[in-house]
Amino acid sequence: MISEKEIDGTLLANITNNWRKIAFVVGRTMMQIDDKQRVGLDDLYFSTRVSVLVEKGLIEFDGDLNQMRECEVRLMPKSDKVN
Repeated sequence: MISEKEIDGTLLANITNNWRKIAFVVGRTMMQIDDKQRVGLDDLYFSTRVSVLVEKGLIEFDGDLNQMRECEVRLMPKSDKVN
C-alpha cells in the first residue's frame, strides 16, 4: 500500500503554478500509481488529500473543494506560503 506522503508528493508533482481542475490532478495522479498500490483508494480519497494540501498551505484553490470537476488548484506562490 502506498503511503499518504507518497500520494501527496505525486499530487503535488501534478499541480503547477497554473490553475488546474482537481479532477484532472486526481486523475493524473491515480494513473501514475500502480493499481495494486492503490487498492481501495478512490478518487474521493485523492480529492480529500488535495484538501489536506490546501490546509497545509502548500496549494491554493478557487471554488468549492467538494466539487472536484469545478474547483481548481495551483501551487501557492512562494511569497504566500504558510510556514
